[in-house]
Amino acid sequence: MQDKDGRLQLGLQGEAGEAVFDVTLQVKAGKSEELVLLGSFAHGPPGGRFLYLAWAEENGTLAQRLKIPLGGINWNDVRDSIEQQKPVVGLLVDHHPRVTSTGANIGGSRPVSWRVL
Repeated sequence: MQDKDGRLQLGLQGEAGEAVFDVTLQVKAGKSEELVLLGSFAHGPPGGRFLYLAWAEENGTLAQRLKIPLGGINWNDVRDSIEQQKPVVGLLVDHHPRVTSTGANIGGSRPVSWRVL
């Protein structure tokens, strides 16, 4: 996961071999009481926040990154997370990566399913 300073946070390997990232965001109400997510990993304008899932080459140069939209998280998710003391978790399944004709992975935005676990 890439923070606003461009640093990459390494993920952990989950039980099923998946990559797992633990990111904490703060919440506030916007001018029209809409949910606004804040923090060192929240990129983009208040109404269109996203995370950058990024990875680097062995030499440390940025190889690629994907935008993970946070728009699917709502006030009910936040309330449920607080009441149940459980995280809001996003599931990204990218079975069909977008690639160029040479096979290079194309970044872009990917849909995410958000829920309180």
